[in-house]
Amino acid sequence: MQLNLDDLSTVSLDDVLESVEQRLGCQLKRQDGHYSKYNGTAGFPTDAGSWVRLAWRRTGRIDTQAWSGFEAAGAIEGVPRPEWSAAAIWSDSPRGIVWRADEMTLVDDAALSATGDISPDPQLPEQWWTDLRSALTNLAVHSTDRVCMGQAHLSTRINEIYGDQVDTTITDWACAHGDLGYANLCGPRLTIIDWESWGMGPVGWDAACLWANSLPVPALADRVLTLFDDVLSTRTGRLSRLLLCANTARAFRRTGKPAPMTETMAAVAESLISELR
Repeated sequence: MQLNLDDLSTVSLDDVLESVEQRLGCQLKRQDGHYSKYNGTAGFPTDAGSWVRLAWRRTGRIDTQAWSGFEAAGAIEGVPRPEWSAAAIWSDSPRGIVWRADEMTLVDDAALSATGDISPDPQLPEQWWTDLRSALTNLAVHSTDRVCMGQAHLSTRINEIYGDQVDTTITDWACAHGDLGYANLCGPRLTIIDWESWGMGPVGWDAACLWANSLPVPALADRVLTLFDDVLSTRTGRLSRLLLCANTARAFRRTGKPAPMTETMAAVAESLISELR
């Protein structure tokens, strides 16, 4: 029987954390650890002033791209992010998994949201928005063969929910973080964290993700739409937003339980489909 490791705070990890310390040669400040409730990761400051991120994968189900995202991001320039320095990877046969611990620089400012939710408005300074715009512009021109959002996935998800009402072909691609939400953005000084999924995606994909995460605060969503109008108002930007609407509708269809933004996203989807026809 497999353990449920989606929330590492619910299981005993003493042996795992001891292994992290031995392999990376640092002491974790375990009492200050941060545990995700959803994706089986945990993070700890260390006595060396660094940060260690712990993650796992089932043996035989390792996504090699996501598994190497942090060190691969070392080549990206002009984007404020933690600097990766080392990793330890080892097999845990009793649990049937492989562990990975990544050590990187410690970010002084906290993530803007522990859960991804962003209500109320965090009232970010103007410099934060200026720096975000610059960072995503610099990231977009980075050359990579990694992929964070491909054509097949986008088309399948949109067609599943909305049929063939629109042509889903993406013609403009750029490098993206791939999971740009408030849980991965720090402030009031901008740092972008969690580089597991970055790679090529539709132009404006990061801006679309941030817009979707901002919808609970309408003024914040409008700010994102205005700041990134040059990409979000394009056909590619509209398709990116429609995909996010489809993801929300798909979750509602699967569970029967509406999320806070289900109705809002449904209304946006109708507008986007009309614009895309």
